[in-house]
Amino acid sequence: MFVVGISGVARSGKNLLCDLLRDSLREKGLSSKQFALAAELKNDCEEFLKMKCGLNVWTDVTQDKSTFRDFLVWYGSLKRQQSNGRYWIEKLNSRLGSYSGDVAFVTDVRYDVYNKDEFYWVTEEMQGITIHLKRIINNIYVQPANDHEKFNDRKIQRKSDINIVWRTFNDPYSEKSVMKIIDDTTDRIINLMN
Repeated sequence: MFVVGISGVARSGKNLLCDLLRDSLREKGLSSKQFALAAELKNDCEEFLKMKCGLNVWTDVTQDKSTFRDFLVWYGSLKRQQSNGRYWIEKLNSRLGSYSGDVAFVTDVRYDVYNKDEFYWVTEEMQGITIHLKRIINNIYVQPANDHEKFNDRKIQRKSDINIVWRTFNDPYSEKSVMKIIDDTTDRIINLMN
């Protein structure tokens, strides 16, 4: 299994990039699956947010997410501090251990603060690569959602193996510039796998 970490601020298109790359790999006969460190965080917080606040931690509605984003950042940070950045990594490691496909995409690699943090985990422990993503909407880069993103995103971007800047399109599958990025990135992943 080859691990590809995807980083970028909220709404930069990390899940979309993952979907496009997975489709491209599938066309070349390779299997892949999407994983997220935040899924482990949401699993931890799901019951509390539902029972105490009436909120769905799995919502895709940006406005609803903003209601509890600060709470997730606080709780996620607390668990990271208590474990030197390893709490969410270890939870995801156990799920990755049972995956036998070709490529595992981790769509939310955000931190390189502790010695063996998320970036180190992907690139050194898992011997994978990182892709950093920036998205442009109306000629403006999507801005970090909070100070954590602002600080950490720059650090990860500088160290990433692949940096992608893309614009927002209604149908990225029919946009030649997007598909060129996907084809080039897919080829690079396959070359690094061998």
